[in-house]
Amino acid sequence: AVLWGIVGRPWWWLRFPWFWFRCASPTRAQQVFDAMAATSCDPLTVPAPCIPFLYPDDGCWARAHEMCRLMLAMGITPRKVWIDASTYLHVGTRNNPACYVEWGWHVAPTICVRGPRWFLTQRQVIDPSLFATPVSEATWKGVQGDPNATLTDTDWTRFWHGGGTDPGYVSTNQILAQYRLYLQARSVQFGPPPYANCP
Repeated sequence: AVLWGIVGRPWWWLRFPWFWFRCASPTRAQQVFDAMAATSCDPLTVPAPCIPFLYPDDGCWARAHEMCRLMLAMGITPRKVWIDASTYLHVGTRNNPACYVEWGWHVAPTICVRGPRWFLTQRQVIDPSLFATPVSEATWKGVQGDPNATLTDTDWTRFWHGGGTDPGYVSTNQILAQYRLYLQARSVQFGPPPYANCP
């Protein structure tokens, strides 16, 4: 019955390979990730328009929106994944002198990636504030210390946790500028990250 259901729907054979090839290969996904990570700020000079990945404490929604802008320019149509804590999110990081950050929620872009097997796809998260490679949504959730947290996938245009858009990237640029200065101030006070005292 399952086989006949597939054979009996010729539109499926026409549509699905197109959908699969439209998604990025794992190699292309890593290239997209590397392009995003390459925009990271020098923590002492923070030249605009760098993205302050080395200040993971806050500003994730602006980082995610700017990454989406850059991905669109690369011909990639991203989405976003939002994580909401049941209590709080706790993430170990060498980019904070305390060696961790805590959030009530967090967001990052996702892209469609082919695999892990033929004709399968998955959403992979592009988050240089936490990882060095694209990761599955499950892996992204797993490092944030709250197994009961919930994930919500949205279109890339959603800007803020509570909704709204920023089509001209005006708020995005203002928020990134703010957190670039926070990164620079902390780097002057404590030295630039990563912090050697963190595991």
